[in-house]
Parts: sequence; structure tokens; C-alpha cells
Amino acid sequence: MITHPVPAIRTYVLVWVGLIVLLLLTLGSAFIPLGWGNAAINLAIAVAKSLLVIFFYMHLRSAHYVLRIAATAGFFWLAILLGLSLTDFVTRY
Repeated sequence: MITHPVPAIRTYVLVWVGLIVLLLLTLGSAFIPLGWGNAAINLAIAVAKSLLVIFFYMHLRSAHYVLRIAATAGFFWLAILLGLSLTDFVTRY
């Protein structure tokens, strides 16, 4: 069995605080009218939150390389699906 180092409680608390701060940034950006910039900012915040969860709570940093490849392939597949959906949306409107 592959063992990985377990981070300290302090790391989990700091990541949780970071997620709460990013949540508050998302909430704050909803009240600032930036037009198309709101979507870009909220998407960047969502990516940052998902990376925090993946690297720290799911232990992907210290995972086996096969699991890292599978996670990366999943992200690329999601990017392809979102890209194709966006091209369909852009051509219709």
C-alpha cells in the first residue's frame, strides 16, 4: 500500500480559511456590476477553489502517478466539453 504524508491540522484550517475568503470574494463580485468581467472573475475564483480542494483535501499532490493522470484527463475532458458547449452557444446568439 502506498502511504502519503498527512498534512498538519494547521494546513487544513488555512485551506478552509482560504476557501471561505474565496467564497466571500464570489459573493462580493455578485454585487459589483462589471459586465462580462463578473463571469471571468467568478470562473477564476471557482478554479482556485477547486484546485485547493483537489490538492489538499483529495491529496492529489502526493497521490500515485496513475491517479494524477486520471485527474488531469478528467480536467481536459471537462475543458473539451465546456469548449464545445461554448462554441455552440456563441454561434446561436
